[in-house]
Amino acid sequence: MTAAAERIAELRREIDRHNRLYYIEARQEISDRAFDALLKELEQLEADHPELVTDDSPTQRVGGEPIEGFNTVEHSRPMMSIDNTYDQAELRAWFDRVTKGLGKKHAVDEDREPTLGSLFDQDEQPNDHVEFILEPKVDGVAVSLRYEAGKLTLAASRGDGRAGDDITSNVRTIRAVPLRLADDDDVPDVLEVRGEIYMPHDEFKRINDKRSEAGLEPFANPRNATAGTLKQLDPRAVADRRLHFYAHGRGEIAPDRFATHSDLLQSITRWGIPVNPATTRARSFDEIWKAIEQFEDKRADLGYGTDGMVVKVNRYDEQDKLGYTAKAPRWCIAYKYAAEQAETKLLKVDWQVGKTGKLTPRATMEPVFVAGTTVQHATLHNADEIDRLDLRIGDAVIIEKAGEIIPQVKKVVRDKRPKDAKLITVPEACPSCGEPVERLEDEVAHRCINPECPAQFREKLIWFAGRGQMDVDGLGEKMVDQLLEADLVHSFGDVYALHEHRDQLLELDRMGEKKVDNLLKGIEQSKSRGLQRVLAGLGVRHLGSRTAQLLTQHFADIDALMTADVTAIDLALSTGDLETKKKEQAKENYKPGVIAQSVHDFLQSEAGKHVIDELRTAGVDMTSPATAAQQSATDSPFAGKTIVLTGSLENFERKALADRLESLGAKVTGSVSKKTDLVIAGESAGSKLDKARELGIDTWDESQLLEALGEA
Repeated sequence: MTAAAERIAELRREIDRHNRLYYIEARQEISDRAFDALLKELEQLEADHPELVTDDSPTQRVGGEPIEGFNTVEHSRPMMSIDNTYDQAELRAWFDRVTKGLGKKHAVDEDREPTLGSLFDQDEQPNDHVEFILEPKVDGVAVSLRYEAGKLTLAASRGDGRAGDDITSNVRTIRAVPLRLADDDDVPDVLEVRGEIYMPHDEFKRINDKRSEAGLEPFANPRNATAGTLKQLDPRAVADRRLHFYAHGRGEIAPDRFATHSDLLQSITRWGIPVNPATTRARSFDEIWKAIEQFEDKRADLGYGTDGMVVKVNRYDEQDKLGYTAKAPRWCIAYKYAAEQAETKLLKVDWQVGKTGKLTPRATMEPVFVAGTTVQHATLHNADEIDRLDLRIGDAVIIEKAGEIIPQVKKVVRDKRPKDAKLITVPEACPSCGEPVERLEDEVAHRCINPECPAQFREKLIWFAGRGQMDVDGLGEKMVDQLLEADLVHSFGDVYALHEHRDQLLELDRMGEKKVDNLLKGIEQSKSRGLQRVLAGLGVRHLGSRTAQLLTQHFADIDALMTADVTAIDLALSTGDLETKKKEQAKENYKPGVIAQSVHDFLQSEAGKHVIDELRTAGVDMTSPATAAQQSATDSPFAGKTIVLTGSLENFERKALADRLESLGAKVTGSVSKKTDLVIAGESAGSKLDKARELGIDTWDESQLLEALGEA
């Protein structure tokens, strides 16, 4: 080996060792600054010697360009859910069924105190008793990690239990997940571990503070934040959110030499995969229950969310003997702790107006500390929920945090109801605009029916500018509020006239020249998003991104859609057999679907026509590449092909190109495999292009793409 190769190998071993110390043993030998210095030295050496870079190097945790989507992969073994209970008696009944099913005695060790974290106890378990493993039930997102020859080759989400998304590129960014297992002759050729990816409370707070500063809606809880993070298409965005991981189960293992779950957990810990340090052995029901009580006392101080303890039979042959029900294993159960509750007083109820006019009641209460935070507000969902609770202003109420995060009013303390308690009534007029409030026969919600309601417009504008819709960079919730307060916008069309009010924008709070320029640039760029994004952003009831996509596959532009009758719109939205749909429409008693009727009614309304005219005048593109191209699947050179895009393309925006290719009959995916037919590579194409060449897959540059599209 050259001196550079030796130093690179040494640095990789050292960085991996420090990661294991931190995530496995919860200790540090060097400072974060010293760790970063090691990583920086490795990055420089690999930059100087690119031939020595390997994909399991610590520098490669975040690499490559954003992906276009996730491929679905089947699990080698199903990722099943587990039964749970909140009741000690039910847990005891499960314990009795297990011991009876295995023909083993009940161990009774009332004097023996279990120790949290006793996974590595080497004390022998009597053969005539059942041994159990207890693991904290972490509130995160389930994932399966597959290692082949000690190298991480696949990370998949749970999905429906039988198949999930390939999220390898995102999971590689999580430092707690080793890219290569520690050198050990015992590492199986194939090792799949199942576990939980989660977000620590401190990181959750940091991210939400950052989102609030940017005018974005904060995440509801760490689990939602984790799930949303793992769905990011850019691994660099995932790396910015410091997720953690604990392993707790197994998938395929070959060769499989493990007799017990404790053997597996001890081995993977040695290889560098983190296991929750509170994992515990137990020999009897008394020990199980004591361990559950001990963990309940400590879990509030862990720094991450847990909602129970999972109890498993330790021996794998005994697990096999007990088997499975249709939904869950018989050898495993989760004991879940009751949500923490507190009593407080209801002071008032405000009615908030959403983007579709829906009125949602929001309770304001005397502040009370519960499950780690002070709570003052809670949603009451709708008028039916208020009636169910028999809730009145002035009532003493019991609140709890659903999932330890979201406050809910659970019940009224009736014997403490004051004599002057006031009934809660739904307002007859909208609290924002004063127009009438109605409730349709088939709905629970009450709605403001005024399409020009200011509160509705605020919510609609936030939605319109969001990433999944028009993606207006710089137009977040706080900016929307500033524009409304300054009386600069009253409609979507006004957004596109903001360049005429540059001086007024500069007078807004924290708006300098650069920020105003970025906002106006973001607004201008949003004009080219196309019909699908416009429709998804309008805030029409029942009209979301998927519905908009179906419509743009049938209507070339907004004019074609506006002149279509409700029957034609309903046919366009059909995802089933078209001939059957046509036969249904031919019947005299045929009624179009709710979505089609809602879209048609909006486009034919004066308010709808006004919105479209304003956007048209502003120069917003409301055409559909999917129908504008009008190449049939049989004529298109892309028809039936699976295509991967990689690198930077000079003449195309990635998402727009993917949409266009799919309109021409292609399937655009995010990763190269044997099923890939074509890779289109721009500048700085990376590993995807290399893999395509290795597999002998056809590759095009941008000039070939332009020629195939008739634009050369």
